[in-house]
Amino acid sequence: MYLAIDLWDKRCGIAVSVEWIAIPKEIVARTSLINILKKYIEDYKIKVIVVWLPYDLYNTDLKQLNKTKQFIEKLKLIFPELKIDSIDERFTSFEATNVLKSMNKKELEGRKDAISACLILESYLNL
Repeated sequence: MYLAIDLWDKRCGIAVSVEWIAIPKEIVARTSLINILKKYIEDYKIKVIVVWLPYDLYNTDLKQLNKTKQFIEKLKLIFPELKIDSIDERFTSFEATNVLKSMNKKELEGRKDAISACLILESYLNL
């Protein structure tokens, strides 16, 4: 089983795979992410965590990328029994917004990061 994280400073989207189908789950506060990951790992028997690498189009903004790489290293220490992988997904937030265009802005903000995590996981599963 796989879990994907759309990682941001304040909140993160989570998606899991069930029978090779990516399913958006929820958006969680970054401060509670590790505890929530532990629950998902147990409940879904997660073997691989996939984290998106936030490259920009021109590879110029490396601040968020460096934070994400540090977080990936932290995950490897916390969950040494799991494979922690990453994927370059530059357009998932944009794609998630397009998927949810019919929703109002408040509903969109409540789901966009989870949809982005789902798109990240779909891309990873299709590699």
